[in-house]
Amino acid sequence: MSDFGSSQPPDCDLERWTQALTIHVGSAYACKTCGQLVMVTRGGVGTLELVCCGRPMQKAAPAGGGLR
Repeated sequence: MSDFGSSQPPDCDLERWTQALTIHVGSAYACKTCGQLVMVTRGGVGTLELVCCGRPMQKAAPAGGGLR
């Protein structure tokens, strides 16, 4: 017997679940006030609202160059 009730899970294929779970992995966010940096290392579903110094953190642009 399940504690989750009898509702059916939404129809969704593996590719869509994979995209939803990895949408933020590797993203970096910066605080414009103090310079704190945050890197997302685990995926999840929902909204990501990072706050630092009482203000929302901004998504950081990728650094130029990088590995090729």
